[in-house]
Amino acid sequence: MENFGEFLYALRKDKGMTQAELAQLLGVTNKAVSKWETGEAMPETSLLIPIARIFGVSVDELLDGKRAERLDGVEDGAERDTEKVSDMKIKDYLFKRGKDEVQTFAEKIQGAVCATIAFGGIVSFLLVGIITGIWHPYWVILPVSTMSCGIVGIILDLCNAKKRKDKIARGENPFTGCVCGLVMLSCIIVYLLLGAILNLWHPMWILLVVGAFACWVISMIVEIIVHKNK
Repeated sequence: MENFGEFLYALRKDKGMTQAELAQLLGVTNKAVSKWETGEAMPETSLLIPIARIFGVSVDELLDGKRAERLDGVEDGAERDTEKVSDMKIKDYLFKRGKDEVQTFAEKIQGAVCATIAFGGIVSFLLVGIITGIWHPYWVILPVSTMSCGIVGIILDLCNAKKRKDKIARGENPFTGCVCGLVMLSCIIVYLLLGAILNLWHPMWILLVVGAFACWVISMIVEIIVHKNK
């Protein structure tokens, strides 16, 4: 990543371009470009080709952090071979470097917890249905367990410092989406439980409206805070 950052910095300086100008061309923030150049973050895979085109280099040169040696009289076939290598590099970046190369311990725990909740929900529903014959209203176990996986994932993502940094580098607020996701999933779970078990589909549908309104209020507050900080 350091080689990439140094190479990007050199390319930008050679072209006489500021971080703000590059950020505007790519549709990202100045802070994101700064983090790329200092090696704190890497651009999304979808941005590699636009960056390469802006500076007149290939994607593999970007990922290698240096210009490749060019020979005069390169045949079209050789150029196509180079492009194939470049495509392979993009795929390698997409499936490795773009996803932290190796799955972190926290991500493994997250996957295990979510899989356990989902599997437990399915088994519980089947056991209750087969043993007691009560398929209704215990079908609610399935959507509740699924959405509980979403809540666990959101919480663990929120606790993951690297994922927060990556979102900030892309100009996103790492907390707004998480909080709104927690609010909406919690409202839906409560609504399903009250509706299926106590038959309170009405008037408890108001929970969905309240959740959506709460998300809108949270988003507006965050936007105001961010705007003031700028």
